[in-house]
Amino acid sequence: MARKTDFPEQRRLHGRSLSSALREIVGVAKTDAEIRKLLDDAKARRSEERRGLAERLQESVTPLFIADDRGRPTGIGTCVLVSLNSEFFAFTAAHVIRDAGSSRLWAPSKNEGGGLLELPQCTAHLRPSIRRDDLDVRVLALSAANLGAFQHRVFFTEADIDQNDQPDDLGSESFYLVMGYPASRTQLKVRSAIRHIDQKSFHCGTNPVAAGEYRQEEISQSDHILLDFDREALVVEGMQVTPPKLQGVSGGGIFRISRASNRGPLVAIATQHWLGSRLIVGTRLRHFLAMVRELRATLTSKL
Repeated sequence: MARKTDFPEQRRLHGRSLSSALREIVGVAKTDAEIRKLLDDAKARRSEERRGLAERLQESVTPLFIADDRGRPTGIGTCVLVSLNSEFFAFTAAHVIRDAGSSRLWAPSKNEGGGLLELPQCTAHLRPSIRRDDLDVRVLALSAANLGAFQHRVFFTEADIDQNDQPDDLGSESFYLVMGYPASRTQLKVRSAIRHIDQKSFHCGTNPVAAGEYRQEEISQSDHILLDFDREALVVEGMQVTPPKLQGVSGGGIFRISRASNRGPLVAIATQHWLGSRLIVGTRLRHFLAMVRELRATLTSKL
């Protein structure tokens, strides 16, 4: 039996090598004040651009809540708001809605907090087939006349999403950004008496893995995207940080961001975090768009 390749360790060693090379460059640059200032300015500019990017995207990526048996808000996941042909939808992971059961869904009235509002009853949704359940896809159709908590949100349009299922960028022109809302206590404060929450979004820049890792994990590269996520080696603005547990990020957005423009489309919806493999798993957007078409056909046939 062939021995499995330790892809996570390979990725970690590659990251260490790059960090070491960068430290050497910076160390040499310290002898030249002008070059050092240029590096510092570039780092500050990238940091500010990343914050601006996250603030813009979280207008359309929102947490979802249910009430527990004592009426207290409990975070269960994330959803991404998309408008197609003047119709409004929420894309999320199927298991997020399945975990909600018969409970009504709630969402905050504004970014990263505010009063929770009960979502109006969705006009329709499809229960995934066995195959779709494996893909972890759920699309909720929203009424344009009553968007409730989403009334003042920004919906992604056709121009903001990857409609053509473009190949992953394994080079240096793009990075991939994952955004969602962890349900951990360090990220979420709840004032249950008035149904008010203060919540921090989670976002990280990463990259997709190579084809060999999909084969070893026995997961379809055409259906899913695998992104490097090593909790023990996550670096933000040059400093190693410990991220929150990703419970609640399911249903969040995965974006391919151009380094040149700091913009890019929604390409997948986050569905799982594989700790052992140090990977975030997403279902590619084409499956959500296929469910939108099926949903429309179902509604049309009932008219």
